[in-house]
Amino acid sequence: MRATARSFQMFIRQIRSDSMLYLFCFLPFVVAAVFRFGIPFLETQLCAVFGKPAILADYYLLFDLFLAVFAPYFLVFISAMVMLTEIDERTAAYLAVTPIQRRGYLLSRLLYPAVFSMFISAGLMLCCTLTPWTPLHILLVCLLSVVLCIPVAMLVVVFSHNRVEGMALAKLAGLVLFGLPVPFFLTTNDQYLFAWLPSYWMARVFVRADYLAILPALLISFAWIWVQYRRFSAKLL
Repeated sequence: MRATARSFQMFIRQIRSDSMLYLFCFLPFVVAAVFRFGIPFLETQLCAVFGKPAILADYYLLFDLFLAVFAPYFLVFISAMVMLTEIDERTAAYLAVTPIQRRGYLLSRLLYPAVFSMFISAGLMLCCTLTPWTPLHILLVCLLSVVLCIPVAMLVVVFSHNRVEGMALAKLAGLVLFGLPVPFFLTTNDQYLFAWLPSYWMARVFVRADYLAILPALLISFAWIWVQYRRFSAKLL
């Protein structure tokens, strides 16, 4: 456990020494501020221009869902960039045969940052949502967001050869988040074309109060992790 904690401290130092990754740590806070103050201001202006009582207000919940996902997404992206750097420098393989071992390395590079991001996401949700949320719902959406984003980091690591490719692939991997708007805009059976995206089921939980959708949201996320784990582990080591 101490070795894993030291490995996580090394992870933090690597982020602080990389100006780009350090900047990414603050992006969720910037996005949260834009959502909290910019979206209502834009809504006021649009309603005044078009003479309508509401334009964006019907989608405030969608903005809240994206807000819940942003912190986990950015932090697991940072984790993926650190791991790609360590793979390129062969540091990952070295750490895996030290007392840290492979399990400790994965905990310090993937699970710890993901759990940390859940607390950041919860804090942002408490301060910056556009619609009312209960503490239980905040906890649930943050947990689902973390489980959703972990396979994104794994996908970036598995299919990238370096950080440049990783940054490009992270943009494509972000498409897994585009299941969130589906329940807002599709009410026919066409929506099930997106059922392979855990973000679709996550949105259903809160748009339709369909709490049974928690199960497929988790199962599909874990299926993504399981499918990628062997290649992910092999690449690290």
